[in-house]
Amino acid sequence: MRLLLLLAIFLIPLNAFALPKDRAVLFLNYLKSGDFCSLKFLNSFKGTSLERLSRLLYYDSCLGRGGRFPLPSERPKGAVELFLRAEALLKNGRRKEALPLFKRVLKLTDSFDEDIALAVGASAYKSLLTSDVLRVKIWRLAAWGNTDEALFYLSFLRGDRFYTYLLAYTFLKSGKRKEAVSLFKSAEEIPRSYLFLTYLSRSLPEKFSYFKRYLKEGKSRAAKRRLSVYLLDYSFRKDLGFFKKVLKTVKPFFPRLYGYYLGRYYLFTGECKRVPRRPELPFSAWRSVCLGVPFKGRGVNFYSLLLKPPKSFPFKKEEVFAPSFKDSGLKLLVERGACYAVSFIEDKTPQNALAQYRCGYYRRGIKIAALFKKRLHRYPYLLKVLYPAPEVFGGDVYALAIARQESLFNRRAYSRSGAIGYMQIMPATGRYLARKLKVRSFKVHHLFNPNVNVKFGTYYIHFLMKRFKLFPLAAAAYNGGPGRVAKALRLYGPVNSPADLIILTDGYLPFEETRDYVKRTFVNLYYYSNLYGTGKEWRIFSSR
Repeated sequence: MRLLLLLAIFLIPLNAFALPKDRAVLFLNYLKSGDFCSLKFLNSFKGTSLERLSRLLYYDSCLGRGGRFPLPSERPKGAVELFLRAEALLKNGRRKEALPLFKRVLKLTDSFDEDIALAVGASAYKSLLTSDVLRVKIWRLAAWGNTDEALFYLSFLRGDRFYTYLLAYTFLKSGKRKEAVSLFKSAEEIPRSYLFLTYLSRSLPEKFSYFKRYLKEGKSRAAKRRLSVYLLDYSFRKDLGFFKKVLKTVKPFFPRLYGYYLGRYYLFTGECKRVPRRPELPFSAWRSVCLGVPFKGRGVNFYSLLLKPPKSFPFKKEEVFAPSFKDSGLKLLVERGACYAVSFIEDKTPQNALAQYRCGYYRRGIKIAALFKKRLHRYPYLLKVLYPAPEVFGGDVYALAIARQESLFNRRAYSRSGAIGYMQIMPATGRYLARKLKVRSFKVHHLFNPNVNVKFGTYYIHFLMKRFKLFPLAAAAYNGGPGRVAKALRLYGPVNSPADLIILTDGYLPFEETRDYVKRTFVNLYYYSNLYGTGKEWRIFSSR
């Protein structure tokens, strides 16, 4: 069935409805018969979790038969449904209504470009490539490394004010840094050029100049914050005097960020310990390790696990792992192996989180279960959804803690930087690990094999733990590289206590991403240790 191929290309979001058992039974019967091109089938699932899936099957089945057929009145959502409805409109002779839908599909994804061109013809296809569509497509293609396609579509955008800027971005993504810098400088009428020039400039004063211009003229507050974090971290490493200039510039735009980095400065320089009171230290943990005041944090987080560790795990394993399916319709689909249908259901409910988990859709299960974190005592079974342990990991709590942060257990994960699989292993790291493990004839594509990926990643995190002794330091090395962790240790000294680890993490690790990674993976380890380990793996300081 063509729809299965389309689903593999593009997962569509769904609305949340209930799924009665009788509707689940009926759907399974329809799956056996394959008779989807009927209004009776379509109307049978209105108001249920399977409503949109039934529409997609209806469209696909009816299109396969040719001829005209009644169209559902519901508005299409998601690229797949938009595409199928547009095709159906063409079949029904409603070309003018189909073209705007095809245009929306072109803007959402690049998966249907050839299909649309064949359906509407070359002339009509070209008319759909308006400047707003082209800008989005070129950016998306370049971002994912499809630079040849991006350059092809750029040929349709000549004369547009974004042409030079997008050409610069495409060159940047193809590794032509020098040409990209020159083009970004020629596209200064596009404020976002200042963002890239801040990253690409060599000297701190030049970076700072472009940074101030982007803060003044840029429109995206999120991008401004990311750029502020980048330049604060960069100047913090290179020149503390210049860092203070950057910090002063950031203050009116992001006061909380200003407070955080001022606190980092005091941690790094040791000033926080020499001054009786530091209201600038924004966290209770920082005030505790610097001034010796009692830690007042709550909940399970990096700081509380180190400074005020819980005496016992607040959940009983028998409750977490007890049979917990109550939604009869979802339960039936899972038991009958109809995970194809479950993959379409995104009800924001604990039971759907469990269904996604049972079908092996760990990432989706985690995202839904995360909405109920504050109600885990009511739904303790969600802990196994939030912290799944696929069999391929063999119960290794350290590898599980890393993989959850890296990919949320998406075995097909592939990042823009080229990191692959459960453990998000970079090709160069894969080749290095293959040599260490004496794996002959290793090819990068082998990292897409979950067994190979987990074997390499598990070996690597344990290798780093042997080198750096503590899991949080090994996690920092996994994310930011062993060299940066080794340098931080040379600057700070040995880590012998929770206070040392907090100061090293927040004051000495160079990147926000790595600092956040350490904190999240340590919390992951706490849960994995208590759910699948001895309950002691997370207690990294013997006195604790």
